Amino acid sequence: MATSQLKTKFTSQLFKHRNEVQEWFGRKFAEYPPPFYCSVDIRDSGEKIAPVDCNLFPAGFNNICEVDREVSPRLFKDQITKLAALHSISIPEKILIIPENHTENKFYLENLYYLRTILEEAGFEVELARHSDDQTNYDLTSASEKTIKEYFIIREGNQLKTSSGFSPDWIILNNDFSQGFPEFLVGLTQPVFPTFKLGWHTRKKSTHFEHYNALTTEFCNLIGLEPWHCTIESVPVAHVNFNEGTGIDRVIETADALFKKLQAEYDLHGVTRKPALFIKNDAGTYGMGIMVIESIEELKTMNRRTKNKMSMGKNKSSIDQVLVQEGIPTTLTVDGLTSEPVIYMMGQALIGGFIRSNSERNDMDNLNSQGMLFKKLCFKDLSESLESGVRKEVPTLEAVYGTIAKLSALAAAIEIKNAEGKSK
Repeated sequence: MATSQLKTKFTSQLFKHRNEVQEWFGRKFAEYPPPFYCSVDIRDSGEKIAPVDCNLFPAGFNNICEVDREVSPRLFKDQITKLAALHSISIPEKILIIPENHTENKFYLENLYYLRTILEEAGFEVELARHSDDQTNYDLTSASEKTIKEYFIIREGNQLKTSSGFSPDWIILNNDFSQGFPEFLVGLTQPVFPTFKLGWHTRKKSTHFEHYNALTTEFCNLIGLEPWHCTIESVPVAHVNFNEGTGIDRVIETADALFKKLQAEYDLHGVTRKPALFIKNDAGTYGMGIMVIESIEELKTMNRRTKNKMSMGKNKSSIDQVLVQEGIPTTLTVDGLTSEPVIYMMGQALIGGFIRSNSERNDMDNLNSQGMLFKKLCFKDLSESLESGVRKEVPTLEAVYGTIAKLSALAAAIEIKNAEGKSK
């Protein structure tokens, strides 16, 4: 994997201004405490490196490499200790994980097994329980034949416990509640992390990228890097229904304007490829409700199948707002497959990551779709030698991708603080 000129310059500037960078992140995270955990999908075209998604309820802990997973318990313990001090609450002994109700998704169950294991190795007693009208205890088997037990939740007064009688001190959510959060989470005396107020029932990707672009512009100016290289153009369009034809004219108008803006920027920066756009659900995940276009005609001539795809998100939730976003191709390939890095964070600490590859998609496509494969990505494997004159031991890609992930996590932190402020 060759080090591009952009990554070389990015890393050089990071280390040249490392004291200012450390102070800047320290000041920002003091003002906006980081998410409990998150995962950040990153695209690297050679001319641009930017996030394309930030998930506050990440699944995929099974894909973190063994070396990085060994240090994860300490990072989880540190983050929980910091959260306890921040909120003036006790460090928990017992933690309840509330997961998605994916009893048939064996790879998601694999994620739960490793998430639970990391917390247990950090010294906590852990159980899993589902939010469901189905009051059944489940013995579940993951993709690699690991077993987990899921209980059902019981609320007594302002506290939750499980059907086993387990009474947690803290509750950790691994469920994005796309269709709305359950009422039993409201008014609990037990702390709940991350906040259920920022599930996809409320959260908007457009808000995230607005904060991200503002932060990244400030950060790039700090280190002497042109912000264009790390920002991503994103414009929301509300009140859209593709099946009924509502708002499609405004999506076309927005896309046309963004195509022209991107072409002007490409001409200015010497980018010879044609711009492309992602039209995506502004409140969604799991790679659903996404299309990629290279011309306005593709929007004008959508068939019924595409309109259906763009009308329904996760758990059959209706899509009523889309994000028209600059498409950033990926130059990363693994074993000949189009790939992209996904970075995991616990608080403001990098936990690890993985490579998402796809055997059926090209460099501009959504890779979180049928045909995707995962390869563990140890941070030690990201290290590359730089051009002469710069220390060879500088971990180029860890520094670059890690910094982009931290900027995305910081944007999410602003979302969280704003959401919590509105609820008071």
